[in-house]
Amino acid sequence: MKQYRTAEIQLAIEHVRALGGKSDFKVVNIRPIVLSSVYPPGKELVWVGGTIKSWDAGLVEVTLEDGTTGIGEAGAAIMAAAAVPGLVESFAPYILSQEFSHPLYVGDHLRAFTAFWSRGGIANGVAGAIEIACIDAVGKREGLPAFEVMGGSNKSAIEAYASGGLGTDFDQVLQWANKQYENGFDTVKFRAMRDPETTLELLDYVIPKLPSGKQFILDAVQGCASNPWELADTIKVGQSVSRYGGRWYEEPCFGDDVEGYAAVEKAVSAPTSGVESHGTFQEFQVLIDAQGVNIAQPDSTFIGGTNAFFRVADYAKSHGIACVPHVWGSAVTFMANLHASFAHDHVKLFEYCTLPNDLRDALFAESISFHDSKISRPVLPGIGVKVDAAMEAKFPYQNVGGHVIR
Repeated sequence: MKQYRTAEIQLAIEHVRALGGKSDFKVVNIRPIVLSSVYPPGKELVWVGGTIKSWDAGLVEVTLEDGTTGIGEAGAAIMAAAAVPGLVESFAPYILSQEFSHPLYVGDHLRAFTAFWSRGGIANGVAGAIEIACIDAVGKREGLPAFEVMGGSNKSAIEAYASGGLGTDFDQVLQWANKQYENGFDTVKFRAMRDPETTLELLDYVIPKLPSGKQFILDAVQGCASNPWELADTIKVGQSVSRYGGRWYEEPCFGDDVEGYAAVEKAVSAPTSGVESHGTFQEFQVLIDAQGVNIAQPDSTFIGGTNAFFRVADYAKSHGIACVPHVWGSAVTFMANLHASFAHDHVKLFEYCTLPNDLRDALFAESISFHDSKISRPVLPGIGVKVDAAMEAKFPYQNVGGHVIR
């Protein structure tokens, strides 16, 4: 399989050497870790797409020859956690005892040997989780933050926007948005209602009541979730977002509807974005070539790892569009994408999910330094997460629904 960004990876290897470390490694053990944080009755996260009864995480742990461990995450496991253990077992023969000069080669290596079944979807997400776990482990072993293993960073902080807005009525959305502004965010993103007419009413109700000088994003959730709107309605909502000065209009069409994205982008003046669930670089390539989005939204835990994330950012940059990562999993997803965002010069903005999630919070090994709508660069070795036996016992996987869309 063709290796991408080979020159950039060689620079990353030289960067680590310049810092006094090494980037070569061998994995001697790999295992899945599937966890859940179940919301108490009455505390579930309710939105127009259904009820989130638990926040699940499908993690992967690798162990290097010296005993150093690293953690990665398959982002799609928030909806399909039960799939992760079998996929980890299936990838194991292609990672164990293999010698690598740098962890950014891992995802391509795995896809090369499993191309008959791992091209996209949660399978490629697990391949990416293994790559991220290797980055984490090498960073820990060398005492370097993950962004240094990825090639370094010229940013000391990155702008973040608040993501959530799952309310089922207008006042819930408004109250949540105002809370995020009070907490220091300059931009908030909230979700559309189930149908376009109610979404238009939501915008008319909420936007005039937001503080002056603040920004908003409308996420149409693949316009909308399991029952996409008609194209004319999708455009009508986007035009309303434009009139109100929205920062962007997110995922207005079903993920595979490239023609629909192109039509919306042409008819709506607000920037359009997508598609967070894309599992391959090639899917983004097709979408960008069709002029379907102004903002590409890869997630390293969906698209097959950090190196695949970088390819999308490279391609977006070469086509004059922005790259803003999707970030919606546990602390592992948060930190993996944060380090990738610091390591790539084209990424200027970061998604910060502010919904309650005890599992996410428990997995952070370092506190997030957030102020004035910006996140400071991480400092701990690796990606900055932790998993131990006590945590696994506290958050055992429970198949109670997770992020099931109704």
